[in-house]
Amino acid sequence: MKVMAAAAAEAAAPAPKRSTSDEAAGPRSQKRARDSFCDGNAISHGDLISDLPDAILGTIFSLLPTKDGARTQAISRRWRPLWRSSPLNLDVPYHPVGDRFERLSAVSRILSDHPGPARRFDVFLVRLHRERKRYDEDAAQIDSWFHSRALDNLQELHISFALLEYTRGRPEKDKRCLLPPSVLRSASTLLLVSIGSCDFPREMAPSLNFPLLKQLKLWSVSISEDVFSRVLSSCHVLESLHLSRILEGSCLCISSPTLRIIVTLRLFEGKGKLVIKEAPHLERLLLRSPGLGVETIQVVRAPKLETVGLLSPCTLQIQINNLVFQGLIPSSLENPIRSVKVLALQFCGPDLNSVY
Repeated sequence: MKVMAAAAAEAAAPAPKRSTSDEAAGPRSQKRARDSFCDGNAISHGDLISDLPDAILGTIFSLLPTKDGARTQAISRRWRPLWRSSPLNLDVPYHPVGDRFERLSAVSRILSDHPGPARRFDVFLVRLHRERKRYDEDAAQIDSWFHSRALDNLQELHISFALLEYTRGRPEKDKRCLLPPSVLRSASTLLLVSIGSCDFPREMAPSLNFPLLKQLKLWSVSISEDVFSRVLSSCHVLESLHLSRILEGSCLCISSPTLRIIVTLRLFEGKGKLVIKEAPHLERLLLRSPGLGVETIQVVRAPKLETVGLLSPCTLQIQINNLVFQGLIPSSLENPIRSVKVLALQFCGPDLNSVY
């Protein structure tokens, strides 16, 4: 009974008063006090991100959109130099409304504020003024991008150009921009390149070299046969080649000891010929939207070719080794393609005779 009475008296007693210092500290100090009971030093103050090393924080910042990455400088004094020193992934989308020429200045400001290194540079549909004086100023500004120290070790390059704003009725070739030669200044470090909607120069520098490039995509470009061969021969480890809308060209010849996949999409606007002359490691030849301009596809040597298609009745002719297809019909069955394991066919309707 005495024990029970003592316990009841203790429960009925008023709680001890908080000190003035505890009340002044408020809930923030109480949270810190609770965190102090947690095991380990990593979460002793409740801020896990600040305990990360600068190298990891920089990697996280580099994965953020460019605008969000720049805003991290305003969050913490310690973070201010991290965005500038972390790898830059610059992605500038195209906005059809607003001042479309303002993007040039915005890119220039980012590259001047960020010393690099840059990992990815993606500017979609760069728009230049059509007046000669303004055009030259815009071209000089773009040229300055690729002479920036921030792009010295660039790994991924995606760049395309909007058509110049001429009046209606002018042919497309008069509206396309010329690809600045400085765009390929970082060729020695590039792993992936996508270039679209422009004219390649008539000559390429003899020193052009892509020792690390594995993926190349060209779309809506005007490029001569000689320049195309020169670019391809400069790629020593190229594995993937995507081609779409090659303008003002009638023949492309591919020879590559390392290519594994070739993808085409509406390759030529008119009549044209694609010749795969020497591709000892080619495994897949993917023809998207076949028959929309491609006259002939000829595969001279690709001993490891396993996947071919789409073949359709619109495909005028495709020749693999000594076997020629006119549409879906092989000219002979005496020379089978023994390496091909997957053959994709496209029909307008049921046609089992063509399959057999």
